[in-house]
Amino acid sequence: MKRQFIAGAKCPKCGALDRVVKIITVDDEWIECITCEYTEKRPTHVESAEPEHPDEIGVIQFKPRQPE
Repeated sequence: MKRQFIAGAKCPKCGALDRVVKIITVDDEWIECITCEYTEKRPTHVESAEPEHPDEIGVIQFKPRQPE
């Protein structure tokens, strides 16, 4: 398991700044707030604002992780 802080990230639940960690395992990837323990699973696809321009930067939104 690899853990990496995301600089400048703000928790969507509690609003804590610089308390969000990206966690990567062999099978999964998600973010987690170390203050309130909020988690979001990484999406499986990226949706672009303008799909007709494949070179444009897409927007990624994390989805809440389901409890195990």
